[in-house]
Amino acid sequence: MIVGARCAGSPLAALLAREGVDVAVVEQVEFPRDTLSTHIFEADALAFLDRLGLTDLLRATGAPFVRRVDNRTGDLHVVLDWPQDRDDVGGLAAVRRFVLDPILADAAKKAGADVHMGTKVTGLVEDSGRVGGVRVSGPSGEGELRARLLVGADGRNSTIARLCGSRKYNLTSNERALYYGYFEDTEPDPEPTFVFHRWSNRLVLGCPADSGLYLALVLPEAAEMDRFKRDRERSFMEHVLSCEPVARIVTDAKRVGKLQGAVRWEGFFREPSGPGWVLTGDAGHFKDPTAGRGIGDAFRQTEALAPVIANGLRGSNDALDRALAEWGRWRDDDYAEHYWFAKEMGRGGPLTAVTSEFARRLHERGQFQQLLNIQNHRVKPSTVLTPPRLVGTVAGLLRRRSANRRQILRETGGLLARQARYQWLTRRPVYAGTGGDAGPTEVE
Repeated sequence: MIVGARCAGSPLAALLAREGVDVAVVEQVEFPRDTLSTHIFEADALAFLDRLGLTDLLRATGAPFVRRVDNRTGDLHVVLDWPQDRDDVGGLAAVRRFVLDPILADAAKKAGADVHMGTKVTGLVEDSGRVGGVRVSGPSGEGELRARLLVGADGRNSTIARLCGSRKYNLTSNERALYYGYFEDTEPDPEPTFVFHRWSNRLVLGCPADSGLYLALVLPEAAEMDRFKRDRERSFMEHVLSCEPVARIVTDAKRVGKLQGAVRWEGFFREPSGPGWVLTGDAGHFKDPTAGRGIGDAFRQTEALAPVIANGLRGSNDALDRALAEWGRWRDDDYAEHYWFAKEMGRGGPLTAVTSEFARRLHERGQFQQLLNIQNHRVKPSTVLTPPRLVGTVAGLLRRRSANRRQILRETGGLLARQARYQWLTRRPVYAGTGGDAGPTEVE
């Protein structure tokens, strides 16, 4: 039994059904239905969807498979290929969720999953101290759906997490807000390109999306939100037009639809499993969206979880629980560094000299794509952001006559202190309360 039919639930249902597992999916809304999401996903996610056999359907949405990135990090400006493996079908894509999610749900249905749309979970069914299913309310009224395993794939505010008492740990708060909007009749680049520009205290992203639209995202600092919110439209466009490659595309275009965004959110891990239940996707782990890894990480967890469930259901309940607990340890190990990396990406304040110089040195050595490959979740941040590289960066900055040595040492000390704390928390998590509430979130 899977609760949630979006990016974590439907692909998991499809994979399990293809393995001959009897699987039902419960989704509280009817598709198509939008949800707050940056909806840019990287090469690993496109490769996963290709393995699901969905590439042709993705291309039919009109979303180009982007292979180029225009990156600005302070004074460094580079345009280069997005890193891809040999079998990848593209570097990135942006498909709106009310377009993408029905494709995923239909794949689950075609694989043989029993999908219940417009059906809300109202409680748990317990069986000898284990979760044995859920009570639901839907088009056919109220009832029970029983299963040996309950999977919570129902997002940040997971009902299943709340009902099962899963504790959150290693919470983080946002230092930037997020707003995004769409433009039509744009002036497209000759080659579809993903824009990621961070300079001074600005952070602006842009990417061609499905249906001929262009997606623009801005991440203003939390400290400027009072001014930003006094005139969201003007503030949004001021940020967008301050980024030259995005401005070139949208200046004469028409913005369509409503601005969407969030001004507060909370990152977290949740306890991944217990007797008869497991959490996946945003239900179990949510990170700062600056990294753009929500969809890709849901797919990655799904592909790792499916064989664990399929094999575990062939054994005893105790063996299944042990296998799911082991998967949970893999999840935390696989995502811990990326979680803290996303937190650093979303930090407020001006871009530091150390960050800019680090990026410049990577580019000069032909290694900048290694940094981008972190976004594909194919290398861990620690393999790129190594101590020798940091030492070389700081030493190079300090040798410059114009260097503000005190500032450089202060930035370096702050970075090292944060990294030490991240490592400590990874080994010794700090737990918060239980429940599905994802924390203080303000959505606009």
